[in-house]
Amino acid sequence: MKKTIYTYLFYVCLTLGSLSVLTSCSSDGDESPQNNDGNNGGNDQNVGVSAQDFLTSDTYSNLVVEIQYASGYEPPQGAVNNLQSLLNERLNKPGGVSITTTEIAAPGQDTYSTADLRAIEDNNRTQFTNGNTIAAYFFFADGGFSQDTENSKILGVAYRNTSMALFQETIENNSGGVGQPSTSLLTSTVMNHEFGHILGLVNNGTPVQSDHHDAANGAHCDVEDCLMYWQAETSGGLGDLVGMSSPPPLDPQCIDDLQANGGK
Repeated sequence: MKKTIYTYLFYVCLTLGSLSVLTSCSSDGDESPQNNDGNNGGNDQNVGVSAQDFLTSDTYSNLVVEIQYASGYEPPQGAVNNLQSLLNERLNKPGGVSITTTEIAAPGQDTYSTADLRAIEDNNRTQFTNGNTIAAYFFFADGGFSQDTENSKILGVAYRNTSMALFQETIENNSGGVGQPSTSLLTSTVMNHEFGHILGLVNNGTPVQSDHHDAANGAHCDVEDCLMYWQAETSGGLGDLVGMSSPPPLDPQCIDDLQANGGK
């Protein structure tokens, strides 16, 4: 499988159509997450810090995933279902995994920085890690990412230990047409990939058990068919996902890593 989905620690980048192939994405060092004493508490730490808490039932037996979407950008139900399947398959949560979706007023920005995303989360998020329940958060944005360029568009970002965002307007603008993957499939691929980073993949909170960490390109797997692979092989664009009914799976080596860190 030849994918044009890129990632580097916090971001999923994507080359679209005839746009040129990138070699990597860069992390946003100016806006790295910081701990604070606000209502986000333990949910305001670095990506990967809470990997074991998500994977095991030692401290948290339940998981709630809160999805908030800008008006008009509701995630496809198929993508939500695929995320639920991934989490049920890989996480030890005997109390269950629940996912909620809620519409919020569209902020109406053309682009969003990670600082913008954190502010939106801080003003709207309602579910936080508490008691025996760990919480995760998604925001589906009505615009693009502030680091988009003419040659690349970023589709998603994991920016805190439990927080992710999808740039759903960009996803919808580049899916669902002739020669493009379905919007549900593309959304699902980005959602699952970003949650993979929350789970500490690759070697960023969940230690590797074998030599498959592509260290030169961030927190990614060097296996081409893996959900956590980083590098595109062609500039053919999103057509490589056409015909697939579900997102790329995790490679067995990534699964080994998760299992060694307490997952299933």
